[in-house]
Amino acid sequence: MKKYLISGQVDNYRIKVNLISSSPSGAINVFKNKYPNAEDIYVIQDLFKGK
Repeated sequence: MKKYLISGQVDNYRIKVNLISSSPSGAINVFKNKYPNAEDIYVIQDLFKGK
């Protein structure tokens, strides 16, 4: 299980939510279930995170 930052547009607002899932597509499906009228959904990767 990993934590993914999912971004989507809901009612003209951009919402960013941290979700825990086994894959990015699974996290997007959870976001779609939580916000059924969401559009333009994508995963934001944390590319600059230190180790």
